[in-house]
Amino acid sequence: MALNRKSLYKHIPEPAVRRQTLILSAAVVWALVGAFLSFRAVLWFRSSPRTVSWMVVLALVIGFLKGHFLLSKMARRNIKRILGLSPHKEKICLFAFQAIQAYLVIFGMMAIGIILRHSSVAREVLAIIYLAIGSGLMYASIPYWMAKSAQSRNPLR
Repeated sequence: MALNRKSLYKHIPEPAVRRQTLILSAAVVWALVGAFLSFRAVLWFRSSPRTVSWMVVLALVIGFLKGHFLLSKMARRNIKRILGLSPHKEKICLFAFQAIQAYLVIFGMMAIGIILRHSSVAREVLAIIYLAIGSGLMYASIPYWMAKSAQSRNPLR
C-alpha cells in the first residue's frame, strides 16, 4: 500500500491555536526578545570604563522612535493579518503569528547580530544598537497586548 504525500501529511497534527493565542504569542515574543537584547546591552554598558549615560539616552530615544514609527506599524499590520487569516477556520497554525517574510527578516537580523558580536565593533556601540532595537521591540509589543486585551473582551474572532 503506497502512501501519497497528501495522506501522509493528513496524519501529522498541525499545532493550531485561536487567533487570540497568535496575538498573545507575538506579544510575548516581541517583548521577550526586546528584553533579552536590552539586558545584553545593559551588561555591556555596565562593563564599560566610560561614562555611558548619554549612550543609554541615545539608544532609548532611537528605540522609542523606531518602535513608534516603524515597529508599531508593523505590529498593527500583523494583527490585521492574523485576524484575517483563514476566516473559515477557528484555529490557525501557531507559527503563523508572524508572516513568512518576517521570519526571513528575523533570521537575517540574528545573523547580523552574530556577525557584529564577533566583530571588532566596540561593545558600547553594540550596546547602543541592542538597546535601541530591544526597547523598540518592547514598545512595539504594546499593540499586540492591546489587541489581545480587546480580543479577550470580545472573543468573537
